[in-house]
Amino acid sequence: MIEYYIDGSAKDRTIGAGIVRINEFGFMDKRHIAAEHTNPTPQIAEGFAFEKALEMIKENDIHKNELINVYSDCRHLISSLQFNQHFDFHQSEFFIKQETNDYFLYLRELYKELIARKSKSSIYHCSKSKEARPLIKVFYKEDADNRNYLQDAHSMSRQYIKQEESKVLNVVSKAPSKVEAKINKIDLKAVKKANAWHIVKNNGKTIAVNKRPLVALSEALVQTKVKNHQIQLCSYLENLLKSTNKNKLSNESMISAFKIIDEHKNKFVS
Repeated sequence: MIEYYIDGSAKDRTIGAGIVRINEFGFMDKRHIAAEHTNPTPQIAEGFAFEKALEMIKENDIHKNELINVYSDCRHLISSLQFNQHFDFHQSEFFIKQETNDYFLYLRELYKELIARKSKSSIYHCSKSKEARPLIKVFYKEDADNRNYLQDAHSMSRQYIKQEESKVLNVVSKAPSKVEAKINKIDLKAVKKANAWHIVKNNGKTIAVNKRPLVALSEALVQTKVKNHQIQLCSYLENLLKSTNKNKLSNESMISAFKIIDEHKNKFVS
């Protein structure tokens, strides 16, 4: 058995992939891969991690007589691979969702190519489940025996963020007065209008809208106009973050939103 644990992250114009590979002898290979993207989203990043895992499988494992399990925490990716399932479209997110659907469809074709009957890696009989299964099978994180490897993959996917923070710290140590002058504080407030939540900044201008306030906040945090600012959240958003147990979330958009929020927490000021 060969196992792959994958995760992706997105920040500004960069996406990162974290991959933990455990070969048939138990040796571990941890990798971080980063790439620039014109419109990065957490879903695109999850797909990028899966694409890089497929490249590793094709290079290192496809010729072996070993079953290969891939574990991911992205339900939409797994559903699209199994059933060609698309995201539901919402007016404010149409083009983002369409881009994700197109990319996942491309990944599904890559995956099908590796597990097709005409290839050398078609269908195998699994002695554990007593069922036929493809050589390469993708599972949701709940099926992993050891989820610590998924946490390792998550940390690896964010390595580029740590490298950026390290560069900033080096600059601060060399020229603290200049850097501090560039970092301004921005106030973000959640305001409910009609059936949607608006994230409003200092001047009263709306910069993100969503039916869920925390999803709207995550959309605001990745915008260029919020970059390089310390962030003061309104009391409603602060209390909402404190009262929400992210470990019990099942909604994909909320899980993705919390990933983004966690990546920007170091900018929050009280």
